[in-house]
Amino acid sequence: MTLELFDASGSLCSQKVKLVLAEKNLEWKSHPINLLTLENLQPSYMRLNPKGVVPTLIHDGRVITDSAAIVRYLDDQFPYPKLTPAEPKLQAKMNSWIDLQNRFSMRELMYGNFRGIKGIVLRRSVQIKERLLPQLMEIHPELKKQYTAKLKDVRQWNSTIQNKKEIANINAKIEPMLGRLEEQLSQTHWLCGATYSLADAVWTAVLNRLDELNFNYLWLDNTRPALESYLNRLKSRPSFRIAIEEDEIPLSMLIAGLRRIFLGI
Repeated sequence: MTLELFDASGSLCSQKVKLVLAEKNLEWKSHPINLLTLENLQPSYMRLNPKGVVPTLIHDGRVITDSAAIVRYLDDQFPYPKLTPAEPKLQAKMNSWIDLQNRFSMRELMYGNFRGIKGIVLRRSVQIKERLLPQLMEIHPELKKQYTAKLKDVRQWNSTIQNKKEIANINAKIEPMLGRLEEQLSQTHWLCGATYSLADAVWTAVLNRLDELNFNYLWLDNTRPALESYLNRLKSRPSFRIAIEEDEIPLSMLIAGLRRIFLGI
């Protein structure tokens, strides 16, 4: 059995998958992708993952993309401990919680809200992607379909994060979403009842990212006590340390990324 993960440090979706891998105590090989040097747009990776995003899982030669699909796949293939409830009604609830966070515009939220040097680097990286993709399309005509779709996505992404009104509209959707979480967690210990599930794993990454973006005022100081307690429980799990606290980009990759972003080399 061979598990290989093409992942990126700091990537929200990579963290979701790493949390599940850690919860299941699985061994896997990492293939780090440097998003700052735009490694994810290179032909070799675009052939593997046509959307040019991370993560990508390879299991004994089978390629699985999209974090929501990957975590479900891992739970099917490696059922101990099982992270999907046995009861169909709870399975449906788990899937609805996974889908809720998967539909939310976390990418735009992050790139539109990070401040300081990190925000500058992230937004500049999207602008560079928009300029680079037409060049890659010309050099690699066999990947024209993939690069065309990626360019359309990046243009929309760049337009959104430059628009303060659109970012404000996305930000305004956070509180109602957290309200749903608070209501559920006031009734159950975990999102799908008494047992930790895939839904809790993916929401660990999302809530931690909202915390990093300083949206924690929406649950701290007894604003949403059930949610605050829930996040503390999530952060106390060994998987949080493994998948998120230790998820730091190596210095060499960071330096290479900053050189690409600011010097174009």
